Amino acid sequence: MTTDNLSMLKALLRSTAVLCVFLTLSLIAMLQHFILTLPKPAPDDISITDGIVVATGGQARIEEGLRLLSEGRASQMLVTGVGEGISRTSLKRTLSLSAPQIRALECCVDLDAAARDTIGNAHSAALWAEANGVTSLRLVTANYHLPRAKKEFLRALRATSLHVFAVIPPDLKLNTWYRHWPSAKLLAREYGKYLVSLVRI
Repeated sequence: MTTDNLSMLKALLRSTAVLCVFLTLSLIAMLQHFILTLPKPAPDDISITDGIVVATGGQARIEEGLRLLSEGRASQMLVTGVGEGISRTSLKRTLSLSAPQIRALECCVDLDAAARDTIGNAHSAALWAEANGVTSLRLVTANYHLPRAKKEFLRALRATSLHVFAVIPPDLKLNTWYRHWPSAKLLAREYGKYLVSLVRI
């Protein structure tokens, strides 16, 4: 290899390294912005909707949905994506529920085992809303999941007024996510899915 070729190769490698560092830092900055702008719980929101839908897949979502239902924030609730074999009895056994939450679960909750992902959650919610005359709906899910879930639900529920309720999972370390590998992995994966949802037609 000639001296000129070697110099060109070194310059190319330097440029590639700089580009890789720039892209990595850009992605980290975008992820940090995503995390900083995640929805926060709104305890002062006392609005009432026709129904509540809980998209399962994380901590405390069903409990929070049942709390809202037991407080009269809606008259009916759908829990979508529960998985095969899940019943009200098994939920009462596995969740730490108060007496009002148990009463709400027994009287006013439908379970959907068909949905396998967020798009499926939104589709099931749309079918349930139409079948039950629901024109306003509160979506309850984890704060990190809410940006993507809201987009999918708005696509599916075009004729339904959508409200959201953010749940912060107890194990999610938002302030120190970069030092907590499970949180970093969860947030990075969700951010990737969110970016895909932005370009999905």
